[in-house]
Amino acid sequence: MEHNAGIGRKAFVIFNYIFCIFVAIACIMPLLHLLAVSLSSKNAVFSGHVLFWPVEFTLDSYRIVVRDSQFFNSYLVSICRAALGWFIQLTMTVLAAYPLNLKKSMFPARQLFVWYFMLTMFFSGGLIPTYLVVEATGLIDSIWALVLPGAVPIFNIILMKNFMKGLPDSLMESAYIDGASHFTTLLRIIIPLCKASIATVSLFCILWHWNAWFDGMIYIKNMALKPLQTYLRSIIIVDSSVSDAALELEEIIDNVTADSANGAKIFLALIPIMCIYPFLQKYFTKGIILGSVKG
Repeated sequence: MEHNAGIGRKAFVIFNYIFCIFVAIACIMPLLHLLAVSLSSKNAVFSGHVLFWPVEFTLDSYRIVVRDSQFFNSYLVSICRAALGWFIQLTMTVLAAYPLNLKKSMFPARQLFVWYFMLTMFFSGGLIPTYLVVEATGLIDSIWALVLPGAVPIFNIILMKNFMKGLPDSLMESAYIDGASHFTTLLRIIIPLCKASIATVSLFCILWHWNAWFDGMIYIKNMALKPLQTYLRSIIIVDSSVSDAALELEEIIDNVTADSANGAKIFLALIPIMCIYPFLQKYFTKGIILGSVKG
């Protein structure tokens, strides 16, 4: 019986490895194709010979990107948005998760707020009321329209709350006995012990702000204030005038197609996330597992 269990366990592990390898390949292949297209010549791209390796290697598409001032302007807007949005979301997450983790004797209304937050995960006012609120508060055409409507991420609050719930109660109780206030306990005891969860939530916040494009499309009318993902969508799908600008640059450098130039822009847009993720990945698994299991 134990022998069969051992064989079944090994088969399960092997299947998991094979499945994960296929998923990883499926995720990385589009990225490799995008990079290959951005580094290939015009004739190679038009002939369909470019798969996952550059054909007739050239950097002309990246020279076009250097000439596109709107791309770098949107890049800067997205960096500012990600930094500001990360700070606001992380602050609100920690400040909301801490009281929800307190005992009912210390915070009698805790259960009421838990249900309130859970309710907002499933129901919302809708797009039109949200837009009217943003417009009435004067946030249209400002970076605040991109960060304030999503300043309180409920999922992150639940994740942080569950992580805090796994910390020993004796730590907070001893701090209260010594006369520490809630803010002192939070800053000096809770936050240093929640590094894994904070890193995980930080990654979620940065990814959410960096990849968001829809709010930039409806709240930002000034092209100079549009975030990077909204700009990339406009040149690939919607805004023909931006594509025409790329074609004008194509006339300057005859060896580049619009697809190659757009591929270079999309690949460059991935660089910040690829640089940040390795530093947070070591905390990610621990933070997400403890935050879910201990809840």
